[in-house]
Amino acid sequence: MPDYMFLLESRLSPEQRAAMMRMQELSAAMGFNVYLTRYDFNQGQQASILAGQNLIPLYSTLGAQNLLNYVQNGHGFSVSSSYQLRRSFARVGITYRDDFSSIVTQTTAATNYFEYINFSGVSGPNALQGIHTSHIIPSYTYNTVNQALNPTGGHSIFFSFDFAGSVLGGNVNTISPTVDVKYFKTSPLNRRHVLAFHGLASMIAGYGGKEAPPFSRSFMGGEQDVRGFDWWSITPVAFIASSVNNLQVLNSDGTARTQKTTVNGVLTDTPVTMSIPIYQLITPGGDMHTVGNFEYRIPIAGPVTLAIFTDVGLNKILFTNQLKMVQSRVDSLNSQFPQAAFDGRVVIAPGTQQPVMSSGLELQVLLPVVQAPFRVYWAYNPLTVREYLQPPIVADRSFFPNAATFNSAIIQYGQAYPYFQRRDLFRFTVGRTF
Repeated sequence: MPDYMFLLESRLSPEQRAAMMRMQELSAAMGFNVYLTRYDFNQGQQASILAGQNLIPLYSTLGAQNLLNYVQNGHGFSVSSSYQLRRSFARVGITYRDDFSSIVTQTTAATNYFEYINFSGVSGPNALQGIHTSHIIPSYTYNTVNQALNPTGGHSIFFSFDFAGSVLGGNVNTISPTVDVKYFKTSPLNRRHVLAFHGLASMIAGYGGKEAPPFSRSFMGGEQDVRGFDWWSITPVAFIASSVNNLQVLNSDGTARTQKTTVNGVLTDTPVTMSIPIYQLITPGGDMHTVGNFEYRIPIAGPVTLAIFTDVGLNKILFTNQLKMVQSRVDSLNSQFPQAAFDGRVVIAPGTQQPVMSSGLELQVLLPVVQAPFRVYWAYNPLTVREYLQPPIVADRSFFPNAATFNSAIIQYGQAYPYFQRRDLFRFTVGRTF
């Protein structure tokens, strides 16, 4: 038995100890949930809603068709149970969840990513229907934090292991462990001040020849992890093999080449187009992310607290060998464009997986009605991603009728994209980072 538990029980009366034992004997909990969901994910729009300002122009600098926009419809159920261990601050739990999803893509990047990444063993449009994920999730929690809203001491540890696979009846195979740790103590400089620490690490990986679904990968940014960045803006950026079927063919002087065709019985000049291989920019999300948060909390008056904070985060593709296309799609592209020699691997843009950091000041006001703090904060980001993202060029010059058409293709599909994360942020929000 831990020393602090022995001291706790030694200070209780016999009646209080008996009541504590009865509570521990009844400390099992169960839950059942049935759900129907529709999730419309638009990177620029959702980030704007959550941030309270228009961020669509910022996201559009990557190109509207390069964003991972999609609609996910789902339904399923979950059953959970947990039990408080006797004479302990620990609780163990287990959850079973059965989920059925379908995806409707809204952009070229989302179509290429969802249809041709090998996460369900099916390629093409059929990969977006009948996504069945059957999970079992054991968990362990140890919590000695002394207050829920304004803790001044104690620590908590949470660990879970999400296992999904065909052995449970689904067609998605993943494992995903998560560890979350919090620690609070009074400051040695002033007993009214509080030092608060938080760390989180999580990863997801496919197995059995399958990969993690795109919608299960991690995106970071916002007041829930690294406060100085926009919502979902912390993500690796990559390029996936694709093709364009309507590139305008030009004459040597740069004018559009046309040909005579009959349209509705009328002879008409129509543009001449051609197909070329390209690498499409995507924001795939990470398969491993870590977050570290520190706050020095200074009570001002009543429900008002000033916090000096630092957040550090890393969102990374750890299993690069798993982020690859289904072989049938690779074979189709290579048969059409032999000179491209696609290998099926997604090319990660250099510099987009480095750690990021925010530091700043936060004013917290506890709202008694909602039992959560209203927060105003300013953050400066000393560590950001500031890169020009250059897509690989796989179209051979000899494939084009002239230099003008080749240069036009490079301008449209081979230009570097500016990707500069913001340096500071001022925001209002409700709730805690941790």
